[in-house]
Amino acid sequence: MRRNYNLELRLLPAAAGGFGLPDWCGKEEEEEQQMTIFYNGMVAVCDVTELQARAIISFASREMEEKSRTLSSSSEPSSPVLQSPIYGPAAGLSMKRSLQRFLQKRKNRIQAAFPYHHL
Repeated sequence: MRRNYNLELRLLPAAAGGFGLPDWCGKEEEEEQQMTIFYNGMVAVCDVTELQARAIISFASREMEEKSRTLSSSSEPSSPVLQSPIYGPAAGLSMKRSLQRFLQKRKNRIQAAFPYHHL
């Protein structure tokens, strides 16, 4: 299961003809724009220049390439949790029985707490 990540940064249109340096290259003071990063279950918002954004994107793409190479070269299963017997074909039946036992015990506890008021 290989995921495809699009880490392109589309801030400026392509230069006319596609050659030469972009217009922003010679500027001393670059305009900062907000960038939102989702990483490890957290959200970070920061003001960055285009050069900084490109560096972040480059770093992220290299990290993803390394992870994909590591995962493809390892012989271990990628998600051992999914191979757990909990998720087998009989899992639904055992979960149903467990729920029934829980509900019966809860009913018994409620009846024991109110012996004269049966629900």
